[in-house]
Amino acid sequence: MILHGAAISPFVRKIMLALSYKGIAYDLQPLNPYLEKELAQKRHPMGKIPVLEHDGSNIIDSTVIAHYLDDICPIPPLYPGNAASRAQIRWLEEYADTRLTSLIGGVLFYQKIMRGKMLGKEVDHDAIAQCLEHHLPQVLQYLEEQLPKEGYVGDHFSMAEISLWSIFRSGWMAGLRLTRYPKLQTYLANIEKEPWIANLISQEDHELGSFYCEPMIFDNHQGSNDA
Repeated sequence: MILHGAAISPFVRKIMLALSYKGIAYDLQPLNPYLEKELAQKRHPMGKIPVLEHDGSNIIDSTVIAHYLDDICPIPPLYPGNAASRAQIRWLEEYADTRLTSLIGGVLFYQKIMRGKMLGKEVDHDAIAQCLEHHLPQVLQYLEEQLPKEGYVGDHFSMAEISLWSIFRSGWMAGLRLTRYPKLQTYLANIEKEPWIANLISQEDHELGSFYCEPMIFDNHQGSNDA
């Protein structure tokens, strides 16, 4: 089984964790869709990552891949519980992949790490301020209301935890710290206690630590103080 993509992508990270959770061995084949556009488009019609190569087929889209993994390896399930529980897991996965990623990945991570750190280009501080002051607070407050007081979204670890943590990890790299969202902060901290999560954190810290940004304390009443 081969996973094509860049490990720094939250969507690739999401599938790396899903594979690790299930105990499925895989090889990560580096593929940067920005630098290798032609190759990426050969594997994905939209030139995106991740792509999972297995038994002669290319499985595309992180959510489709997650369901595929549950089909070929049902235990442990990525979408456990009854119909209502699975629906909530799927919704939070979708919310993480769309709205949350558009802000954390598309603004904070892109501006501060991709442009500022990796490419050495000018950072759009206005875009960052708009994200932190006007858009992200509503999203974080919504998640604060959706999460349980303790434990995970369902009865067991699931794709909701993997998807949410994967994109918040990108935010953490960009300096995002959540001090005024105690339920969300505790939820994410508990996820990091899982051994396969801790292993990935250690690996990322070793490989990517030089690109991490200084912490910015995010206040849901006053925006952020960029250190």
